[in-house]
Amino acid sequence: KGAPEGLLTRCDKILLANGKVVNLDQSSMDAVLMQQHRMSGRALRVLALAYKDLSGDLGSYDGTSTHAANKILSQDHSVFVTIESGLTFVGLVGIIDPPRAEIAPSVEICKVAGIRIMMITGDNKLTAEAIAVEVGILNKGFDTESSFTGADFFRHSEADQMKILSKGNGGLVFSRTEPKHKQQLVKLLKSQGHVVAMTGDGVNDAPALKQADIGIAMGLTGTEVAKEASDMILADDNFATIVLAIEEGRSIYNNMQAFIRYLISSNIGEVAAIFFTAALGIPEGLIPVQLLWVNLVTD
Repeated sequence: KGAPEGLLTRCDKILLANGKVVNLDQSSMDAVLMQQHRMSGRALRVLALAYKDLSGDLGSYDGTSTHAANKILSQDHSVFVTIESGLTFVGLVGIIDPPRAEIAPSVEICKVAGIRIMMITGDNKLTAEAIAVEVGILNKGFDTESSFTGADFFRHSEADQMKILSKGNGGLVFSRTEPKHKQQLVKLLKSQGHVVAMTGDGVNDAPALKQADIGIAMGLTGTEVAKEASDMILADDNFATIVLAIEEGRSIYNNMQAFIRYLISSNIGEVAAIFFTAALGIPEGLIPVQLLWVNLVTD
């Protein structure tokens, strides 16, 4: 079992609906890929399944440590390559992990707040795009410069990569990414002066979480390695909570600014009065009791 793109290259036969096994020719391959694209376009994660009939010790292998096949498998690891070739393709399985209802409204709030969202996933490109459109990261009819596979994006020169990342304020989708791609993307964004928040849950997310300005790990499904590498842990694994936290943080910051402005504006008169009278060498315009009284009534 595995990604259709990878598994099909290891198959040379296909099992038909009537139970007959025939050679996997180009037309059969195209039919399978077309079905995969159709399923991926419906936001399904597509898994390909295949099998192989083995003979001898490998054919009767039952997974126990005392079986004779263990000797073959432990001595020569290249035997795995032989086993996982010449497979018979069986079919495709579509799995959906539907986004939560609150994600789309949260993404819309982020756009209004000037927060740019990028999806980085190991899923198939079509699946990632369908999910991104559903939650509002990508608009319907998005251009080709908004979605890349990890390999395609990093095939560009660094100057082109920077140009793509700095183009507009819309969302971006990176699919079929490797762990190193996530870290490289964070590095590129930080080099452009962006404040980067990275969310993740797996061991392979840890380097990117550590490098980001704010690493956010999943508290329920996250690994201990991801939690250790992050700055914050999301207790409910809900993206909407991050948006609420940013909103609360901005509110606190705005209140602090307003309070500081109020203190300066309300006390500047008192400061000026004391400063000028002291500078001119004349008695203070306000005695301490009067200053306290002014502060009391203004507050």
